Amino acid sequence: MTDLSQLLTADKRDTVVADLTAFADATVAKQSGLTGTAIKAAVAAAKKVDANIVSKGVNRMLPDVLGDLQPHWQAFRAEESTDFGAFLAGRSAQVVDSLMSIADRNAESITVAPLAKAYNGLRGKAAKVIEPEIPELGRILQKHMS
Repeated sequence: MTDLSQLLTADKRDTVVADLTAFADATVAKQSGLTGTAIKAAVAAAKKVDANIVSKGVNRMLPDVLGDLQPHWQAFRAEESTDFGAFLAGRSAQVVDSLMSIADRNAESITVAPLAKAYNGLRGKAAKVIEPEIPELGRILQKHMS
């Protein structure tokens, strides 16, 4: 497959969302320290509002994420590299900026005040949490592209 948007088709989207949701949950679970405690508390509070909030968020943002990552996928394919995760790791700052921009746009539509406050409070720390996870994100997407 040559275009990441193919992961949005009916036969792929649900499994991609499920894998990315599990990835997000695992990323949250392994956080530690004060920031980790705050992130875990925010996610727990969000899940009390809606138990499926993580999967719904992944599903809602997936088209934007795939669109922003498409140029990287094209460059990856052109180089005939074998590990999209490693490829993205070399561009992690740019990828994190894209992901945070997508998250910020989606956060504007949060209607539950405590969730909006939690997002705004943790926003500055999010890039440091996301950046080391970029390789795994790339590998998950590559798995579904084969």
